[in-house]
Amino acid sequence: MPIVYILGMNIHARLSLVLSCLLFGATLAAVPLATQLSFAHIPPLLAQDSLTGQLVEPEEGSVEAFTAQALGEPYTLAWVERYVPEDVRYSFVRTFDQDLSLLLPQTMLTFGKAVHRQESLSVPFRYGKEMRSGTFVWIEMEPGEYTLLSISLNP
Repeated sequence: MPIVYILGMNIHARLSLVLSCLLFGATLAAVPLATQLSFAHIPPLLAQDSLTGQLVEPEEGSVEAFTAQALGEPYTLAWVERYVPEDVRYSFVRTFDQDLSLLLPQTMLTFGKAVHRQESLSVPFRYGKEMRSGTFVWIEMEPGEYTLLSISLNP
């Protein structure tokens, strides 16, 4: 409605209009979020983060889900054997041992959308109560199977 028309209404008409808007808004707010989002014609996008980029929910089989799995497990020899290629394990452990022993396992995580490079996939994430940031860089060996190339953690 044009603003001039609204201003020209008497007080009762304006009050009725405001109450109608409030009732409609309250009714829509009472609907579950999933239903509200289903009214949209395009799928909703999660927020952007200044350090991790476009936030995503890890989907099963994705590199983000694989990263979530790796970050959720305790740092053990089995972890190294599972995620780190055999030919670089010694140098990888010497480089990242202390960081990984302090980092893993994590329960508070958010993920940025993986960045696909020519040979690798970088998965940015935030972790812990302080929401620090980090990145795991993977190489895809087979569909859904990745091996860890490097880690960066920002304080």
